[in-house]
Amino acid sequence: MIISKPCVTMKGVVIGAYSWERRIKLDLKKTAECLKERGYAVKKLLPGMMLIVEMEGYEVSVYPSGKIIVKLLEDAKKGEEIARIVYDCAGVLEVVA
Repeated sequence: MIISKPCVTMKGVVIGAYSWERRIKLDLKKTAECLKERGYAVKKLLPGMMLIVEMEGYEVSVYPSGKIIVKLLEDAKKGEEIARIVYDCAGVLEVVA
């Protein structure tokens, strides 16, 4: 399940990935490589901590827990679309969709 909601304090959208079947854990290095191959700019990768990517004009922070923050975005639906791309690259889209 993907939950996307606006966050006023951070001025953006926060997305979380949840599954009853297994614990969500993203391999940030693998995810970064896939996103780079798809043409997105990887700004910073701290393996095991955080990945920052430029996607569709937004700065996207990705965490190993599956939490994603899309900064300065107000549209939760658009945030979910971006998250689906990230989760697909991380190999967990089938589990959370």
